[in-house]
Amino acid sequence: ELFIAGRIPRCKDQAEVRREVDMLLRELRMDYVDLLVMDIPPERAPQAWPWLEEVYREGRARYLGITNFDLLGPKVCVEVFRDFLALTEVPPAVYAMEVHPLNNNEEMAECCRGLGIQVMAYSPLGAPHKMEAFMKILTRSDAQDMRPLLKVPDSSVLNDVGQRHGVSAAQVALRWNLQRGHCVVPKSFDPAHILENTELFHFSLSQREMSILAGLHKGVRAERFLGQSHVQGKKALPKMTRDAQDACEAILSKIRGPGSGGEGGAEEQMQQELAELYRQQEVLKGKGKGAGAPMLQGGGGKLGPPPMVQSGKGVRFQMGSGQLGAPALGKGMPAVGYAS
Repeated sequence: ELFIAGRIPRCKDQAEVRREVDMLLRELRMDYVDLLVMDIPPERAPQAWPWLEEVYREGRARYLGITNFDLLGPKVCVEVFRDFLALTEVPPAVYAMEVHPLNNNEEMAECCRGLGIQVMAYSPLGAPHKMEAFMKILTRSDAQDMRPLLKVPDSSVLNDVGQRHGVSAAQVALRWNLQRGHCVVPKSFDPAHILENTELFHFSLSQREMSILAGLHKGVRAERFLGQSHVQGKKALPKMTRDAQDACEAILSKIRGPGSGGEGGAEEQMQQELAELYRQQEVLKGKGKGAGAPMLQGGGGKLGPPPMVQSGKGVRFQMGSGQLGAPALGKGMPAVGYAS
């Protein structure tokens, strides 16, 4: 069974919204989509949202979604988003944003959790192809040093955690999102990667591992790096956290020569912290006091996704006792992907 999501990026007026929805459904050969996400600048959302609500009332979208408020920055994003919600009659069931360990978007994620809005994590692997486009404008040495800082699959900390669980860094990043209650929509054209992206339920991350991975946050947004790759002239860095900016600037300004090594800093400290965590687990295991992180079990009483239920205006997510993992949008509504 498929769960079909669509995105409309043009909402100049109600007529244009109707044209976009008509074209989307015509191309999909469907009468409705399960999720319709409005992808426009947040300042235009209050005016355009009622037009999307009309599509919902017509039965051409089962759930509505919104995005881009997180781009406004800390504190402001939550305030503006709450002001927007106060104006809606059918509140969004889903909020879509780029989320991965290098860009955890914690403030917006916490806001959505409190409001019962499902977070849909797009680019949950940090869009490596977009990051690589930026690496190509750097010298080979600079790119080599910067990849572990800015690319999710190349992160040394994620790879260390993956090695511990017998999985890849990409699987660790996806599992991290799932354990935060997000649904993930990784994009790939490689059959092997597509299969790997579904193999996330035979291991789990401990609370300490989750905390260490959250500490990797650098404010790395793939779209900014892709945009910078098209800018001519001096090698410039997109906006990130101050620590990440300083680490990358140090790489770009480094005078290279024999014996020059990579930069240390926060990433190296997290690796040391992770190594100490695993050392302690091995000591406890040797004393017969536990075997580290619990595994998800199948069969009776399996840990499944809490469903989305209709309640008044819009929808909410219902948590059942003893349920863990990523909330799903409802019965018969599996992981989603964009159709545009």
